[in-house]
Amino acid sequence: MRNNFKRNLLIGMLFLTLMNQKISEAQNLNENRIIKVIELRNYVTRAGMRDQFIDYFEEHFIESQNAIGGYTLGQFRPKEGDDNFFWIRGFTEMSTRSEFLSAFYFGPVWKQYGPGANTMLVNNDNVYLLKPLTPEGVNSNEFGNKKGIMVIDFYVANSKLDKLIKIFREPYNPILKKTGVHTMLWISELAVNDFPRLPVFQDKNLLVGITFYENERVYRLKMKQVDANMSTQLRDEMNDTITTRNTLILYPTKKSFGN
Repeated sequence: MRNNFKRNLLIGMLFLTLMNQKISEAQNLNENRIIKVIELRNYVTRAGMRDQFIDYFEEHFIESQNAIGGYTLGQFRPKEGDDNFFWIRGFTEMSTRSEFLSAFYFGPVWKQYGPGANTMLVNNDNVYLLKPLTPEGVNSNEFGNKKGIMVIDFYVANSKLDKLIKIFREPYNPILKKTGVHTMLWISELAVNDFPRLPVFQDKNLLVGITFYENERVYRLKMKQVDANMSTQLRDEMNDTITTRNTLILYPTKKSFGN
């Protein structure tokens, strides 16, 4: 009897180990991926339902998307907008995005849980389709292992995007680096959105900067330091080139990638 007890105990411990390993692998599928396409998805939930939606989303739509190639790169509460939920989804290529969207939105997980998600949403069409400024892509771990807040700057340079990119690369980016600010730069992916069921913005004049900071106080301090290091000429050039600029300050949820 004692031997049977030990054997059953060992079998039980092995089963738990395998199950924990399986769960861990599913949760980590979004790590160390070369990302060449992202969607910035800014939803509006029904009044007072944001936290409920976040719980629902994180229970049903993280591992299920990671498993088939739509990598969840972070979920956030925007500072402005009590009913907004912001998240990022990444893909290795536009072709894998196309394959993923068909597989996921016509698949069993969305069939079971999609209607419940939609009942909590007012709008989910505020989506930017982007690619990294560097053609080699961005490692998904750039989004992971981050604490604090994420700040996204949307710069529209009407007919002057090339000039704005040149300014960012030289001389603006050296000032950012000197201040300890690492910004990922993205532009619109202009390839045809071959899944029109999910509309996206594809602005040819858009440059997007994504930056992580320890907290909002550090963010404000860093921006003051950057401004202090800018010459009058550089400031005038940027004001001439940038038509509009919008900034989102985003606070990660408990299950956001890297937290």
